[in-house]
Amino acid sequence: MGTSVAFGCPECGRKLRLKTRTSGRRVRCRGCGTLVEVPFFPRNVGRRRSKRSQWLRWAPLGVGLAFAVILPIMAWQWWQGSIEAERTKAIALSVAEMEEASLAGDLSEAFLAAEAARTMAIQSAIEPPGGLDRLTQRRDELARAEVTAQLDRLPDQPAQQGLQQAQAIADRVASDPALDALKARSEHAISEAAQRWTDLQLTRAEAALGSDNPAEALALAHRLASDLDLAPAAPVAAVRDRLRSFVAKLVETHGIRIEPIDLTPGPLGPPGDAYLSDLRRLIQDGLLQRGYLVAPPDSSLADLWVEAPFRFESSLTEQYGASYLQSPHQTTMIRTELVLEQSGRILWSDYFEARTRVPLPGLSAMESSRLEIGTEASPEIEKRFARDARADLIEKLIVKLRSFPVNRKL
Repeated sequence: MGTSVAFGCPECGRKLRLKTRTSGRRVRCRGCGTLVEVPFFPRNVGRRRSKRSQWLRWAPLGVGLAFAVILPIMAWQWWQGSIEAERTKAIALSVAEMEEASLAGDLSEAFLAAEAARTMAIQSAIEPPGGLDRLTQRRDELARAEVTAQLDRLPDQPAQQGLQQAQAIADRVASDPALDALKARSEHAISEAAQRWTDLQLTRAEAALGSDNPAEALALAHRLASDLDLAPAAPVAAVRDRLRSFVAKLVETHGIRIEPIDLTPGPLGPPGDAYLSDLRRLIQDGLLQRGYLVAPPDSSLADLWVEAPFRFESSLTEQYGASYLQSPHQTTMIRTELVLEQSGRILWSDYFEARTRVPLPGLSAMESSRLEIGTEASPEIEKRFARDARADLIEKLIVKLRSFPVNRKL
């Protein structure tokens, strides 16, 4: 059964009301007399059924979303519960291992187990067996017992090993408040161990010096200084003073300061840092073989060389040399001067020149021909000339250092 509808006239806008919905039918407007076609009106059929079908259509999506949210939460809770159970089990196992190792007299293993159990308990907020306070107390007791046993064994160890162990104990005491009561004893242990190691090393160094081997004496002293540098300053202050006094006597008779190489680069620019480092190392080795002592690199004793009586200076001046085989290429010449001073007085000096060798070693016959007929200089070829002159310098420097005056003052 139909229902009345109303719509407006498209010509005059008058409202037309009909009792039926016959779409497409033509009616005359009472206002302007125009024939107007009845428009289509949708029917509102089954409104309740439509709402119900919409709910049913969205219901599966809602259920899926619920599962998508709830299931991960449940899985997370289960996973967290399993982790907590595993941690609880691990803590209990570590506590058991602590007690077992303690009964067996293995203080180190007992302490490690106690430390592991305590750390896990704190990080996971899980109460260990017997409570966290009791576990902390047991851990501190084991730490003190273990360190006390280590201190008792120090006198029976070799000198250097004893010093290293004493240093490790001091570091541990300083980092663990539970070991504050052992601080004074650990410092005393370091002092005794350092004294034993110093006595041994200085005895060896004095024997080397008596055998006219100052280089070995300095090497032994440098090794001792490196070991003492790792120890706390206060307990080893006295033995450091003994060591410095011994090295100061070495420097007084054999010490030499090597001044930085005075380089004037040529037109092709300075050599690389590696070349200058090689030169300095060559000079150091040559002086060492002639009985002079150079300050060990990165040593706490290096400041003693400020008073060294000997001083070595070297100056290099690079410049172009003669033309290479009448070609447009210029060879390289390096003017070199070496000076040895003692307390401001020149003891020895030497001067020599290093040059590009002709013919250039390694130059092929084809390259030689090109050089002879070429009309323009090649920067790459002239760099090879410079490298060859620097190689010639090294060879001549080795020979010169062999004639360096020997230091036999003891």
